[in-house]
Amino acid sequence: MTTTATGLRVVEVTGPATPEFDAFVTVRQADDAELAPDDPVTPPEELAGELFRTPPHVVQQAWVATRDGEPVGAAVREQQIDGVNDATMMLYAMTRPDHRRQGVALALARTGLDALAAAGATSVIGFSAGEPGAALCRRLGLTHRQDERESRLRIEDLDPAQQQRWIDEAPARAAGYRLEGWVGVCPDAWVAPLATALASMVDAPVDNFNWDVQPVAHDELVDRERWWDARGCDIVTTIALAPGGEPAGATQLLVSRLRPGIALQSDTGVVAAHRGHRLGQWLKAENLRRARAHDPGIRTVDTMNAETNPWMLAINVEMGFRPWHAYATFQADLATARAALG
Repeated sequence: MTTTATGLRVVEVTGPATPEFDAFVTVRQADDAELAPDDPVTPPEELAGELFRTPPHVVQQAWVATRDGEPVGAAVREQQIDGVNDATMMLYAMTRPDHRRQGVALALARTGLDALAAAGATSVIGFSAGEPGAALCRRLGLTHRQDERESRLRIEDLDPAQQQRWIDEAPARAAGYRLEGWVGVCPDAWVAPLATALASMVDAPVDNFNWDVQPVAHDELVDRERWWDARGCDIVTTIALAPGGEPAGATQLLVSRLRPGIALQSDTGVVAAHRGHRLGQWLKAENLRRARAHDPGIRTVDTMNAETNPWMLAINVEMGFRPWHAYATFQADLATARAALG
């Protein structure tokens, strides 16, 4: 626990059945309401799964800041353990709007950066959907590395005829290819093919990040999907198989059971040797059809793309996705960020 001279207390959140977790939920839901005022806020059950049911290759650590017993801010550290990027960790701090410019984010950053150092980090990544967060990143010496676009597809704006054309015309453009799909955690028989298909994500743009994208290992893929399920999401997957039967691409959607109407796009990738057949269009149209058959109540689908990924952005825009939030992402050596705090 850290207590500042202004009476600000920063405490680690160690479990779901704690007052600190309840305070964390309050802050996170305030952040949700600011970013997406028309959406349901993230429920405690989802946050508990996100923080405390992580797979072995993901570490989440959270803190909450209070002043006079009132929750005013929170922070999360995330580490991906892949044997290559282990020492590069993400730190995200959020402050309730009515408590900004009062030292909350700096206190959280100090605690979080100390924890990163204790965990062996050498580099820190931060991101922001607005100027307050970007200003904090710059204050800590982090430099701008990438712009990401969060886009939203409103199902009421979807063109059903267009989507059906993408499905009906695909066999002529991709002769001999076929699609398979399912809902739920990946069946054992499909783990290896799906992991191979999603390994195509290794050449996704990282711009100026110091980050070496790694393919998802077979066991990590299943663990990650079980984590998504623990967070209240049904996983909807479609995989493309080439004429010879080898994996050619895949896409996944997460349909929330806890926030009705909400769906999130996860990875979509096409193996380099199989590009040029518009498999991305076919995969996304068929997977959305599968997701809506599973849950006809889906109202929105959100997706994230680097602004330097024109190929996937073009598919999404043609599909009906429209810009929703813009995220700036930053990175610096951990020593630089800690020194900036004094």
